Amino acid sequence: MARPRSEEKRDAILTAAMELIAEHGLGAATAEIAKVAQVPHGSVFTYFGTKSALLNELYVELKTELSESILEAMPGDGDVREQLHHLWGRWTDWGVSNPPKRRALAQLGVSDQITETSRKAAAVVAGPAVEIVDRARSSGALRDAPLAYVGALVEAMAGTTIDFIIQDPGNAERVRDAGFEALWQAIS
Repeated sequence: MARPRSEEKRDAILTAAMELIAEHGLGAATAEIAKVAQVPHGSVFTYFGTKSALLNELYVELKTELSESILEAMPGDGDVREQLHHLWGRWTDWGVSNPPKRRALAQLGVSDQITETSRKAAAVVAGPAVEIVDRARSSGALRDAPLAYVGALVEAMAGTTIDFIIQDPGNAERVRDAGFEALWQAIS
């Protein structure tokens, strides 16, 4: 009879994969992931089946964590600028506080190993945040642009802002505010 799977081992494998992908890229070997997770190499495949399945699970988990962080305590009054400002602040805070997760997510986001099913699952969780961006751009210059394009612009602006905050934390507030104003002007 097979032993029941441990949530702790599963989480250790995901954390190890995230750390190694952030540091070494998507070529991180499953043997190294197992070593860092302190589990037998075969456990990676017991829990995830394939490396691709592991990468997809990690992608969805990181996107979910980011989306939940963004949406936490979202102002509900419907003022789109205030909601977008909240989204921006939470996103940049998450990125600055979680550099390895951000680096791993960036690599996973451009990987051809991430399936359409995983991308759709992540999009469902991010739906309320995407809706805010969509409302913000509804009367601006980007109103007719594909929403995926607008989302990519927002993501690029957030990434650039996060990078500059990490490089110069003494100017974090100024950079975050300038980034938001640039975002607002670009999409509204």
